[in-house]
Amino acid sequence: MTTATSAVIAFDALRTDPAAYSLLAVELPEPLRFGQSPAQDLDLLRLLRAVTSHAVRLRWTLSGRPSFPLHTYSHLLPPCLGVKLDDVTHTVAWARDYRYGSFYYRRGPGIVTIKDVRPGQPASRMVIEDGADRFEILAESADGRPEADDAELVADAVEAGLAVEADGRTLVLPFRMRHWPVPYLAV
Repeated sequence: MTTATSAVIAFDALRTDPAAYSLLAVELPEPLRFGQSPAQDLDLLRLLRAVTSHAVRLRWTLSGRPSFPLHTYSHLLPPCLGVKLDDVTHTVAWARDYRYGSFYYRRGPGIVTIKDVRPGQPASRMVIEDGADRFEILAESADGRPEADDAELVADAVEAGLAVEADGRTLVLPFRMRHWPVPYLAV
């Protein structure tokens, strides 16, 4: 019997190309530090969204707490450890609410479909037809800075609970489903 081990990688390597670690077990040597600013928290959550999307089996430690309510990111890969007691408590709550595939989007020709079955939220499914391409561009934006003509799209996404904003930056919350789980009925 063998056990999986995690390769320790640098944060910058993971941030630069999360797809390179798709389906691999990796570990960050330093905690991810939340709570220093909402914009920085968006960047860290954007990384966790990419890691979740690429099915990276990441072991990471939480320091601080994101500036946003837990339900906005509980669908993203949770931490394994916390630095302080409050961090550990939040880690347990996050892990309790996490389930792969509870909030994701898929793209099709001219459409984006979204499924949201996060705990504590009403379950919903959405189909975006008008503006699907703009939604996807915003979702895949590396820095979360929307184009000037996307103000209405951002406002609609925030109002629908599909995105959060801070300091002129936007994070589309659902991750793109790239790896369908087996059994597929799990999501």
